[in-house]
Amino acid sequence: MQHFYNTHIFKSSIESCRDEGINCEVEVDYVDNVPCIDLISSLRTGLLSMLDVECSIRGTAESYVAKIKVQHKHNTRLFEPKPVDPRLFGIQHFAGRMVYDATDFLDTNKDVVPDNLVAVFYKHNCNFGFATHLFGSELKALYSVENVPRGVSFRISPTSHTDLLNGDEPVSTLTQDFHTRLDNLLRTLVHARPHFVRCIRSNSRETPNRYDRGTVVRQIRSLQVLETVNLMAGGYPHRMRFKAFNGRYRLLAPFARLHRTDEKVTDDCHLILQYVVDLISKQHNTLVSTNWALGKRHIFLSEGIRQHLEKLRTNTRQKAATLIQSTWRGWHCRYRWAALRLEKEHKTNATSNTLTNRTPIGGTSRPRPQPIAGTPPPDPNEKCDAKIIQQTCNLFGLDLERPPPVPPSRSYTVSGNTKLGYPQTRVMKMSYPEDCNGDGQALMKGETVLVVGASHRRGHLIVEYKHCTFHVPFQFLELKQNVNI
Repeated sequence: MQHFYNTHIFKSSIESCRDEGINCEVEVDYVDNVPCIDLISSLRTGLLSMLDVECSIRGTAESYVAKIKVQHKHNTRLFEPKPVDPRLFGIQHFAGRMVYDATDFLDTNKDVVPDNLVAVFYKHNCNFGFATHLFGSELKALYSVENVPRGVSFRISPTSHTDLLNGDEPVSTLTQDFHTRLDNLLRTLVHARPHFVRCIRSNSRETPNRYDRGTVVRQIRSLQVLETVNLMAGGYPHRMRFKAFNGRYRLLAPFARLHRTDEKVTDDCHLILQYVVDLISKQHNTLVSTNWALGKRHIFLSEGIRQHLEKLRTNTRQKAATLIQSTWRGWHCRYRWAALRLEKEHKTNATSNTLTNRTPIGGTSRPRPQPIAGTPPPDPNEKCDAKIIQQTCNLFGLDLERPPPVPPSRSYTVSGNTKLGYPQTRVMKMSYPEDCNGDGQALMKGETVLVVGASHRRGHLIVEYKHCTFHVPFQFLELKQNVNI
């Protein structure tokens, strides 16, 4: 992965500039780890290949380390650790020296699982179905014969799910599986546009809120962070084809000055970049690097001008989207304004007509009566027939657009089955007003009063007593037995 990073960031940028005749002022001195990779993963003499050979001949850790030292005795990346041990060897990696103990290398590289362990996950023995699914191929091969377990071994790896052909000798090794997965990963990364994130530990003990300067400096040097920053700041880490650059950033330059042809694509790129540089200079932004260069097939950009190009492109697209939306919304509102105004006038007229019809002759309005207590709510599933509603309205002379007027107060009351007209003689059941203190006129409990009609107030009756008129709630009054009908 470090080699891929070096190739993608440093090597490709420097070689591209050199191939297209671009003079890059920044000289990046990075550590190339190709010799270390060759030492480990070379096809025939690499450490991993020699480990596979040692596993196939049933060697030991001591013989494996001895063969390594003989094969790579002139390789500067391989060193002898101290104290000397027949199972130890050291490798000089790009990040520093590392000592390896080969005691368990051969057993781990074989990576075999006995059949009695695999048989534990058979569906009749294991209730955890997911584990049975993971060992499906091995279990199928194992239970193809009645004698289980029978002393065979299996390779549990992404590239091999078959039983071993030669007793306990694996068909493939762990290093081969590692190479397969690594090749697949690199093949995916090559065809992608990777972004690298460098993680730096603040201390080697993973203690929170502790900063170890030495540990951080070693990581920065090993990961070549400073070299990357220098390349991004002063070099040309980004390159684009002329046509791709023109298609992405041509909206930044004046439209009338662009040629917009394949023959003049280089001139358009030059015009776009010159226009952007002029904008940066007008903003007096001297901290932004404006380095760029035209090559034979590519245009090379510094990190600063690339970020500024992206920022200007985003702002320009946002302004264009806002202008398009505002223009369309304005046209849409103007187009609908006549219909909206007519609809508003209809609503205003309907409201005024409704208020006029609901106002009685006396000038005072009376609220509509409330529904009768205990009336069940309407069923939402029942649908009204519009034809029946229209026929009913025509029969009673009603208008669908306006509610019927509230009927006036009736000129009589009902007591039992008897219809009583006005005036009526009633007796006060309690004093009215209730908070009277004798200073003003009041109706006292037990007094006989004359009711002359219904009041415009809801639930009140008009009472005359000693040449005074009162609006008394009907609950305060009761009928006398000898009333006039």
